[in-house]
Amino acid sequence: MSDVATARELAPGGARARAEAVEAPIKVERAEVFMLRLPLIRAFRTAYGPSSTVKRAIVVRLEDSDGVVGWGEAPISERPLYGIDTPEGTWSALTDLLVPMVVDESFERPGDAVRSWSAILGQHYAKVALESAIWAIASTRLDTPLATLWGGVRAEVPVGESYAIYDTIETLLREVGARTAEGFARVKLKIAPGWDVAAVRAVQEEFPDLPVSVDANCGYDQVAGPWQELDELGLIMIEQPLAGDALVEMARLQSSLRTPLCLDESASTLNTTRTALQLDAGRIVNIKPPRLGGLLSSMSVHDLCVEHDVPVWCGGMLETGIGRAFNLAIAALPGFTMHADMSPARMFYERDLVEPTFDVSPNGHIPVPTRAGNGFPVIEARVNDCAIRRWAYDRGT
Repeated sequence: MSDVATARELAPGGARARAEAVEAPIKVERAEVFMLRLPLIRAFRTAYGPSSTVKRAIVVRLEDSDGVVGWGEAPISERPLYGIDTPEGTWSALTDLLVPMVVDESFERPGDAVRSWSAILGQHYAKVALESAIWAIASTRLDTPLATLWGGVRAEVPVGESYAIYDTIETLLREVGARTAEGFARVKLKIAPGWDVAAVRAVQEEFPDLPVSVDANCGYDQVAGPWQELDELGLIMIEQPLAGDALVEMARLQSSLRTPLCLDESASTLNTTRTALQLDAGRIVNIKPPRLGGLLSSMSVHDLCVEHDVPVWCGGMLETGIGRAFNLAIAALPGFTMHADMSPARMFYERDLVEPTFDVSPNGHIPVPTRAGNGFPVIEARVNDCAIRRWAYDRGT
């Protein structure tokens, strides 16, 4: 029996249905939104180009009528390259639109709160931040970890590391060696035209026992590319070689390869993911809650993939420990049968916003948080120290 078939037995009815049934009456009385300036230890170069050396993230703090607090994170990119959301747009969506819809409203279930904004198009990063904070309050009120509420089946998540595009292959090999020594058990190489086949071959020659995949981040504009050469290298997957909306072209490419294509930017909604799978535009799905606009929507994609025997794994967006806790919890669901991208915050930030934070174990796993609420304690003083913009709201505002 395949891992995905086993997942189907472990999740009868689906993860979303289970989460939708969670009862935890919530009345949010106060909300705060913070825009943070988080210096990065190093830039990270992909097919989109080098990242900034400073990340602006947005976090949401909700407090209910009993004083229970929940936090959520919008790990937004500085420029609209990976997706259309921006820091300014996400800020506006939260402060002008979404937060006023939930403050002073009573919800019997977290799912009821999510339905209250279901008619709003887009604004995926804003939605995931708000939904996460609501789930953190529900988890605290029920004194039950998120993974348990959602039907998680594993206590730890196997993790791999993503490797940027470097100036030299020698630098790449040093980075892979350092990370594998720490326990990371899978290599994912960012690729772009001019940095693909040679980099993969060098890593495979230096580390012959490591599973390797590649991620093109939509960096190639046509089916003609290095695909046949990569197909001969025994990769786990080729992630998003073409543009996110190039589903027909992705299907044409997949038909010519033995290596599975993985949907990332193409898996932007439940319906788009369903269409991509029907076209056979990919055979693996990367689930990122910020890209999909929430946790329940991510569970819907998980359930779709389990139904169709499609493996899934959890990707990351340079979240702090606030956002990573939700990723770890959702990656405990039965359908997540492949290594997650779950780099500890120390890989990117001088200090995390949670303490204690998390790290990878020598056996290449990260424990799923067992603490109710946010999973990891949020250090509010650190949030305030990093804040460059603040906004507070209650019905009296």
